[in-house]
Amino acid sequence: MQPTPFIPEDPLERFAQIESFAVPPRRWWRDGTIQRLSCMGLVTARGEPEEIARRFEHTAGELKRSAGWFGTLNSSVRFAVAATLVRREQSAGSFAVELDRVQRMMREERLPRGHIREVVAILLLSGAHPDMETPRSSVEHLGGFYRAMKSRKRVLTGVDDYPACVLLCRTDVDSEAVLDRVDGLYDGLRKAGFGRGNALQTASHFLYFCPLEDGLAMDRFADIFGEFKQAGLRMHHRDYALVATLTFLDESSERVVECVLDHRRELLAHTGARGKEEGFRLAVMTAFQEV
Repeated sequence: MQPTPFIPEDPLERFAQIESFAVPPRRWWRDGTIQRLSCMGLVTARGEPEEIARRFEHTAGELKRSAGWFGTLNSSVRFAVAATLVRREQSAGSFAVELDRVQRMMREERLPRGHIREVVAILLLSGAHPDMETPRSSVEHLGGFYRAMKSRKRVLTGVDDYPACVLLCRTDVDSEAVLDRVDGLYDGLRKAGFGRGNALQTASHFLYFCPLEDGLAMDRFADIFGEFKQAGLRMHHRDYALVATLTFLDESSERVVECVLDHRRELLAHTGARGKEEGFRLAVMTAFQEV
């Protein structure tokens, strides 16, 4: 059973405290970007910032040792996984066992290897169950949903969509009905002038879960994106998913953008964040928890 999330009064301050303990000083061979982004997942973990940072470092180290020389968790993705495990209060060893078990089932289901995205998908799969163990039926459902998505958008759909597939097929809605809505969101955003491609497909996956009616969700996406541009930001395709998450917030587009920009200034001034792009990504996450 996962612990009840801790909801901080000031997510920005909570992040800054945890980051100060969890991310090593910047060096020419190591800038700490991945650790810093991963720390965002620790904001809702229970405990004192210094103690959370120690658990984070220990868990990331255990994941690397369990992966061996060529395992996926030997890469920087281990920091994102470690943050989730700390928040769940789950051990690295138990997840390593689950990872191996589910990967074998995915190969039996003839799903192609997904490397980092596969690990994230398995993290999501296991988190949906109280005992953190994924039943075979969930993997079979994932396989069927992935193939259905692939049949519609063969070029765009790939292993990078595994995490989205896990979330989309977790609903009780028929797979074809889910994909009809996702395709409608994608096509609607295209007609609104947003560039086709993987980034837009990911945004359509996020917008599927927006509490607004689909047409209103797309309008809000366009409004927030436009507000950022009016504020002087150079917005790119890679920002689509971040903007899509902000459509969930029950505030005006102007207020949402103002909060993100305020947070970015604070993060760049008082944390190890480097560059406006990294600051923007972090600010979206902290603003999402505050607004």
